[in-house]
Amino acid sequence: MTLKDDLSILRTSQFVALILDNEVTVGEFVADPPLPWTRVVQHNGVFRFAEGYPTVLTTAQGKFEMRNWDDVSLPGIVQELAKFTNAVDFVVIGNNAGQGLPLAQALPQGLRQNQAAIIYANSLPERNAYELLGYRNFYSRGQTTPRLLEAAKAVGRSLALYFINTIQHNERNYHDP
Repeated sequence: MTLKDDLSILRTSQFVALILDNEVTVGEFVADPPLPWTRVVQHNGVFRFAEGYPTVLTTAQGKFEMRNWDDVSLPGIVQELAKFTNAVDFVVIGNNAGQGLPLAQALPQGLRQNQAAIIYANSLPERNAYELLGYRNFYSRGQTTPRLLEAAKAVGRSLALYFINTIQHNERNYHDP
């Protein structure tokens, strides 16, 4: 099975939110009570759920995720996103100083206006570029989980978060926020 197949099946019972962001930001998605959390990784060209997941996203899990330095393949993520037309309820793309633009371009047009959001830390100078691509939802990271919870409630399914790290870190370029 593919990641799209797995997520499509889960979508029948969960509100599936796919988050494409930097692992350093994971703590921003912690809620009370904790939400189901699954890290998605690429291994030998195939995206799949990481070993030991799903779990729940607590503050401690968020700190643990900050040091999960997954191998990141932007071309691989872009290729995978093109398949997601009916696999997820909502896609969240971290702007990360404009690094989210290639991901935003890869998401199918039909998802951009109502089933996707661009998230940011403090400001979004690239907003116009995303609007030209068809995006209409822009949230600070702190607004994201409450918005997703509202959307899940509106359709009567519980929210589950699926995360793909989009920035390659290691011991040489990582910093604690």
